[in-house]
Amino acid sequence: MMKHKAAWAAILSISLAINASAQQAVNDSVKTSSGEGSNRDLLMNAASASQPRQISLGLPISGNAYIYEDGLPVSYYNYQLYPYKSWHSGVSHESTATMSPQDMVLKYGIISYSVDSKSKLAGDKFEGRVNYTLNMFGRQAIDANISTPVGKGWGISLSSYQNFDPGSNRLSMSNLMERTQFYKGSISKTFAQGKGKAGIIYQYSEFLNHIENFGPFVFVGDGSVKELDGFNLGRDNYRPDDRYVRFLDMKTGQMVEQNIDAANTDKIHNVNFVLDYNFANGMKLAIHSKYKNGRSYRSNPTISGVTTATADAGFTYADGTPYEGRVQNRRYLHFDAFEESWMTNASLSGISSNRRHRWMVEADYWLNHAGTETSMWMMSHEVKKDPKLLYINGQSGRAYNSYAEYYNGHEHKLFAFASDEWAVNDRLWLKAGLRLEYLNVRGRAANDVYQGNARHTGFSLADKGVKLNKFSDNHFNHAYLVSARFALLDGFGLQAEYNSATIHSQLFHYGTYSYPSMKGITANYFRGGIYWKNSWIDLTSQITYIEQKNAQERPNFSHVLTKDAGGMKAGQEENITMFTYYNLGTLGWLTDAVITPFKGFNVHLMFTMRNPQYKDFKLTPTFSDGVTEEHDFSGNTITALSKTELEIEPSYTFDKWRIWLSARYFSRQYINKTNSLYFNGRWETFGGVDYTLNNHVSFAASVVNILNQKGASGSIASADLVTDPTPYKNYVMAGTFIRPFTVEFTTRLKF
Repeated sequence: MMKHKAAWAAILSISLAINASAQQAVNDSVKTSSGEGSNRDLLMNAASASQPRQISLGLPISGNAYIYEDGLPVSYYNYQLYPYKSWHSGVSHESTATMSPQDMVLKYGIISYSVDSKSKLAGDKFEGRVNYTLNMFGRQAIDANISTPVGKGWGISLSSYQNFDPGSNRLSMSNLMERTQFYKGSISKTFAQGKGKAGIIYQYSEFLNHIENFGPFVFVGDGSVKELDGFNLGRDNYRPDDRYVRFLDMKTGQMVEQNIDAANTDKIHNVNFVLDYNFANGMKLAIHSKYKNGRSYRSNPTISGVTTATADAGFTYADGTPYEGRVQNRRYLHFDAFEESWMTNASLSGISSNRRHRWMVEADYWLNHAGTETSMWMMSHEVKKDPKLLYINGQSGRAYNSYAEYYNGHEHKLFAFASDEWAVNDRLWLKAGLRLEYLNVRGRAANDVYQGNARHTGFSLADKGVKLNKFSDNHFNHAYLVSARFALLDGFGLQAEYNSATIHSQLFHYGTYSYPSMKGITANYFRGGIYWKNSWIDLTSQITYIEQKNAQERPNFSHVLTKDAGGMKAGQEENITMFTYYNLGTLGWLTDAVITPFKGFNVHLMFTMRNPQYKDFKLTPTFSDGVTEEHDFSGNTITALSKTELEIEPSYTFDKWRIWLSARYFSRQYINKTNSLYFNGRWETFGGVDYTLNNHVSFAASVVNILNQKGASGSIASADLVTDPTPYKNYVMAGTFIRPFTVEFTTRLKF
């Protein structure tokens, strides 16, 4: 099943909060709990060198990792103008850390991990930093920053990041898999006597990215995979040499041809204002404001399924020569999206006179003008290295716009939250927080309010009978948390936490034919257990439970037609999109520890056991040939989630050297909702050596995927409803892979 990436991305990324840094017994001053994500390195991603990884501890993840910069989200939505496209971790930042789910439930209204970063502003002396990175596949990245005072507390900071990445699988349709250009400049004022800073930051980014981590392999049937005809997953190219995309513009109804690089490029402007001011009485005022204007083109040919073409199937090469053999089908989505947003917040925080309360209040107003035009078509190519494009009836595409999206509108979001951490006495610590939000979405779309808007092959807004509907909906969202910690002994005690978050439809949910649901999606989680901290161990062990109600999904199903129907021939593959509601729930046990047995050496260990299950989940797909199937997945294990996860991360520092390793194990993951097919467990491994020559020069060598595992994953759309796995033994399919064995070198200069 292929999940629609827009489908409720904000709430499907809900994950359990982990208190990775257990607190000691409360003394006479308040201690914050917001450091609980400190052990979770979101920047070490086995699948991508440019994107933070996502962490799920019980519920499915959709979309991409959340990223904050200078007190506000990099992107208004975590969709289309994805935040990683106008952000990178490097010398342009003063700091980069992990924001815990406990913080995100108040700041964003969801329960998720997030990257939190702060731009580099000028200090009281000249500073320069340059990082140069090179890997074995030819990737080169240059990251540079200079900052200098210019007098009377004023200063400027200039940064540039340039990335040239051909990828490990050397795409034939483009010279580079990723080309990044970031330019950032700021002017800032440092207040005297440590009162804080204010600054204005401008950034222009241009991001070219081809999402092409796909390849074919043989699914053996016992959870393992093997090579297909010598295809080297992660190293061989699996895209035809076609440097253009050709699609039926869903707005005009005209065929359009666009260069494939231009069709996968974002161009974004950001202007940020930051003010952090410290009052004499200990209170802190923070004001952040951000204007963003960006345009995103993305042409994403996702994997649909592998079929076999016979002589009468109608497939040919470009010159008309008939083709027989395996066919890789893909669903191509061409996104033309824009975002013009303004987000502002102001917060005030402080510590009470008796130092037992740490409080914070914040108010935000966010305004977004956004829209998306999504054209769709099916395309096919050979199943082999450097495949050739296949044609039907002389056309490289078919089923144009049978699934298409359109919306254009505004979203207003006004919210406020307050929190208080209370050290009741030397043993008991409490925290509570409440977030209230008003959300208004309005605009125009092509929903099922009008029957003429129904999607079909050849659909466009220019069709007779299509009529854009106006919408204006108001929602009230809320989130809250309560937590407690009780010290039984010095450094040892009990802790518990309960969080809840409810979210409703946002603007981007109006793009599809189905009018979005007015139901709220609610997530609740509880965790409770022990903590233990002393000079050599920092450990938490907890029972956790998380549930999600009214989860929504628009899955894509494939079916081989039993007769001619829907303008297609019998034997051809039909794709349909459904809309469904269901619940999810996961009971788990998690132990997280940092052990420091002797100076210079520490190891981070995390062990997770859980049972992620679908609740109240039924599907009844009906295809064009009249075939209808009914299935109940309630009680089945959620696909693509492991029941057991293990992280082992040792690090040893001595003299001028640091040696580190990171290994993550993910147990069996089911491919289909009937749980009849699965992938075996896999490891994601990293390692490296850092050497500091002096205060100005250092070097780093690192390895990604030390074990060179393929990390093959994916779905078999035709098998999502099957219970008998027999037909899928030695089954040829295609899916995604993690980065292959990669050696990378970095030189860092400071001056």
